[in-house]
Amino acid sequence: MVIATLAEVVAVYRARAALDPSHVAERAGISIAQYLALEKGTAWPGTEAVEAVIDALQIPHSHRARLATTGAPLDKCLQRMLHGYDIPALIVDSTWRTVEANAFARTLLPDSNRPGWSPMRWILTDEDARRRIANWDDVALGFLGALRDAITAAPHTAELLAIREDAAQLGLTTNPPSQNRPDGQVIVWRTDSGPYPISACLATVPSGRPDLRQITFVPRNTQPAPVLMAAQSSPAPRHGPLLTDLLACGLCGLLLSGGGLPLTYACATGCLPALLADDLELRIAKKVLTHAFPAQACRELGVAQEVLAADGIELKLNVPISPKHALDQWQRSMTNTQRRGILTTTLRSATVYPTRRPDGSLGVNLAYSWREMT
Repeated sequence: MVIATLAEVVAVYRARAALDPSHVAERAGISIAQYLALEKGTAWPGTEAVEAVIDALQIPHSHRARLATTGAPLDKCLQRMLHGYDIPALIVDSTWRTVEANAFARTLLPDSNRPGWSPMRWILTDEDARRRIANWDDVALGFLGALRDAITAAPHTAELLAIREDAAQLGLTTNPPSQNRPDGQVIVWRTDSGPYPISACLATVPSGRPDLRQITFVPRNTQPAPVLMAAQSSPAPRHGPLLTDLLACGLCGLLLSGGGLPLTYACATGCLPALLADDLELRIAKKVLTHAFPAQACRELGVAQEVLAADGIELKLNVPISPKHALDQWQRSMTNTQRRGILTTTLRSATVYPTRRPDGSLGVNLAYSWREMT
């Protein structure tokens, strides 16, 4: 077995010791939330908590050197990837202070290269953020969710507690709805003239560095195609890969690109195997359609279609009566423009992670970030 991450190391040693997570947390003198954040890789619980877990599990000293990631400088590979992006990207530590920012991030956020600058603190407490972000209320909710998660994982971190206190003084609560996260969140940037640019915020964990987060601002299309198109409308046909700018690599954070014959999606750094587009698109479609067309929504859409028909408006695509019906339409009668419309109005992003199948072959797991359905 190849152990690639700190989370996997901890899980393996806990299993070897036949301990429940609560027992490890008790031995280490930390909360169960801190321990689970470490083992699941969802947050960095703080250096002291990690060292306490390593001691509690009696991980050998020969193995500990490989786990000493906190505070270590970025390796050259991670630096090359960060500065090789042609979009704004920066790396922050567990308290959301900037470790390094590329040139595009410094152009978008001039202070991001200043030592100790925090995008979390800037968004939640700086008047400049309210001025520059047109949908600041929604963005602040997402970052409040991230702040709550970070404090749950590391409840004694002074920097995080200070941000919470400063935000509270401005009237912001750290108990937003549980679905609010910055990952996949749309940010609308105000400009002095012309249309406002829109980007999606992607927050990923760099491979081998669970103590860090990479924050990438990905430009988004501001004109998503409608899901249902009446006979009088004639949108331009959709060409190219359906999942363009919706897929991210779970190891390095890069967006996956599509191309070739047969069409595949691939990570530029080679983190993932080439993924056949037909298989991946159908797999994601099944998940998206189940999310987009629950039973109650199908009933409401059916009523809406009857009202439109009574007004003499004929739809090219009949509304589905169930997720299974929607999938049948996806495969048999939808155009790529219609498919893309459903994807972009339902899905913020899908993150792809490699996994080993029982037969030993390499597969992928998917983590979804959804748009709020209204």
